[in-house]
Amino acid sequence: MRNIILFSWHFLGVFSTLWGLATGAFPSSVQIGGLFIRNTDQEYTAFRLAIFLHNTSPNATEAPFNLVPHVDNIETANSFAVTNAFCSQYSRGVFAIFGLYDKRSVNTLTSFCGALHISLVTPSFPTEGEGQFTLQLRPSIRGALLSLLDKYEWNQFVFLYDTDRGYAILQAIMERAGQDAWQVSAICVESFNDAAYRRLLEELDRRQEKKYVIDLEPERLQTILEQAVSVGKHVKGFNYIIANLGFKDISLERFMHGGANVTGFQLVDFGKPIVIKLMQRWNKLDQREYPGSESPPKYTSSLTYDGVLVMAEAFRTLRRQKIDISRRGNAGDCLANPAAPWNQGIDMERALKQVRIQGLTGNIQFDHFGRRINYTMDVFELKSNGPRKIGYWNDNDKLVLNESPQTNDSSAIDNRTVVVVTTIMPLMMRKPLLRH
Repeated sequence: MRNIILFSWHFLGVFSTLWGLATGAFPSSVQIGGLFIRNTDQEYTAFRLAIFLHNTSPNATEAPFNLVPHVDNIETANSFAVTNAFCSQYSRGVFAIFGLYDKRSVNTLTSFCGALHISLVTPSFPTEGEGQFTLQLRPSIRGALLSLLDKYEWNQFVFLYDTDRGYAILQAIMERAGQDAWQVSAICVESFNDAAYRRLLEELDRRQEKKYVIDLEPERLQTILEQAVSVGKHVKGFNYIIANLGFKDISLERFMHGGANVTGFQLVDFGKPIVIKLMQRWNKLDQREYPGSESPPKYTSSLTYDGVLVMAEAFRTLRRQKIDISRRGNAGDCLANPAAPWNQGIDMERALKQVRIQGLTGNIQFDHFGRRINYTMDVFELKSNGPRKIGYWNDNDKLVLNESPQTNDSSAIDNRTVVVVTTIMPLMMRKPLLRH
């Protein structure tokens, strides 16, 4: 079990002691929590950089207070470690927590947040249902995916998925398949190794399956794409749609020259001024001190950076409104029975949900349930010389293409790879055929 580690923040300078109990005065140092899980080094780097840039901003109006982070690494397979980490954060008097979770820790974290009225700002997969005190930085991919399927008129395909992010996309695919008589072979591959991937792909090839929608975690996604190349499924005649918000995070060089039709989504527009400005700072980071900075930030790292911006903006709002957000009296009662929620927690949650700013992932805005709304994703087409933007998807316009997409029919494609870069991907199907 990985030990709980409190990271030092020497790059921010030596913080003085915790801010005093100044009644009615907004603190000059705002305590925030940070919970990070395995394989999130780059996200942690983005978190550190965002806090550093806030605290060193020369604009006193933008940064009238310092953000003081208390960071723990958690081993999500150990429920005691998750509970201990959350309670440690709570006892330090944090006003909100930035945190990542997986399917093993999501229920524990969101339950504690709901019971104690501590808001969790997260870039992890959107939770199902209508939980309080959780702000979902990651937009849902459901609408875009279904729109793309409709546009390409896919009515028979294989859906490869894992359950690390829940079942929301699988459920959406199956519902549409039942409505429109799509023929969908849904296969859960989360326990597969390399040999199992190859056997699966070879079996599907014998069934003459040529169209695939892939909804997997990044590491698993990269592995199955590599196995597809190893068995020759990256060539003309094969079609892939990747249900992922970071198409540019994926290595597709061999697909680009193989001739397969690959479609995906990109949430971060690297041509926007705010992203260009951040990249100038990112590229100057010391790779030894800031793990992951040797490559551009993944979409989850961009969401992490935006999470700090959201928290800072909410604190500015509370400061302008002169709302006392002190944590006196019940800061350490994490496991009290009955629960002793933070009195100002509702004010904090309301301020977070009212945030409306521009970040690395575009317009950041939330609905009453803390879900992202009014966001836009680009659609790209990948050719032998690289990706090309052909349109976008958003809540209002839905899927808008600036040019006719390549027909996802291999007979009409001459060695071209189609890539859709957006926050959500749409696809079409027919009658559901579940296979596990």
